[in-house]
Amino acid sequence: MLQKINKLKQLINNAWNIALLSHVRMDPDTFWSSTALYYILKKIWKNVILLNDEQAPEQFKYMWANNIVTTNWNLKDFNPDLIISLDAASTWQLWESYKKNIDIIKKTDFVVIDHHITNPWFWDINIIDTNSSSTCELLFEILEEINLIQYIDSKIATLLITWILTDTNVFYNTNVTSKTHFIAWKLLDLWANSRKSILEFFKKKSISKTKLLWIALSNIKIIENKLENWKNIVYSTIKEADYINTKSNNRDTNWIIEHLINIENTEIAFIIFPIENNINKISFRSHNYDVSQLANKLWWWWHKQASWFSSELEQKQIVKKILDNI
Repeated sequence: MLQKINKLKQLINNAWNIALLSHVRMDPDTFWSSTALYYILKKIWKNVILLNDEQAPEQFKYMWANNIVTTNWNLKDFNPDLIISLDAASTWQLWESYKKNIDIIKKTDFVVIDHHITNPWFWDINIIDTNSSSTCELLFEILEEINLIQYIDSKIATLLITWILTDTNVFYNTNVTSKTHFIAWKLLDLWANSRKSILEFFKKKSISKTKLLWIALSNIKIIENKLENWKNIVYSTIKEADYINTKSNNRDTNWIIEHLINIENTEIAFIIFPIENNINKISFRSHNYDVSQLANKLWWWWHKQASWFSSELEQKQIVKKILDNI
């Protein structure tokens, strides 16, 4: 990996126009890693764009970085010398930003920075560490290695420390290591504002989100003693009408799964909710069960204890398919 990191350093030094790609339906890890790298590259006088199919979620506005995301950009006009993908486990996750620019991407140096166990190493230069708790953790190590750590100010440190709070569920998840705590300490020493992120992501909830949670909890189903360890499977569903009745949207579902997985004696939890064009998204959590092993069967993505997939099937059919494969 060190050889690839040194190659990235060389590519950055030689590049003027650098395009950053983040995955669709942005989560904190892809957004904070991309924006942190964006600001650092700006500090060393690079011409940088951050490309995505959509603007960042409203929840990220408190981090003063939403306005840097560019949508529907034609990379031929930008003429990049280097393209860096952050936190995407496949080209599919880059969606239109990738498909519309495939010709220029194939002709340009392209680096993948990621930590997902399901990543197929989809490009020539893949800096992937599945032992990292997040892409931001890996990015911090890369920045140290290529001597760009000096450009991390309080603002960038706050962007980077947010991954610790979200991807590790405040140090609770199994992806946490001593290295995770050590990097968190370094970021706090750089004046990262961790309290701000805790407030925004774990404490503050809108009325619409709270009403949607109430519906999800009302729809809970429990499959008892389904697993070998006699633990339960807990799941819930949300309909399109529930968004209308609560004045919410599909992005307000992100935190609900944490309530389901924390129900006593639960080993696996999932929630099914509509996103767009009659497509349902299914979000999973587990304590010890490796849900990533089902990726080949159901096109799941990401982590051993946190995965998801989408489907055009009706919600009842999705439930049956999941339970048949567990």
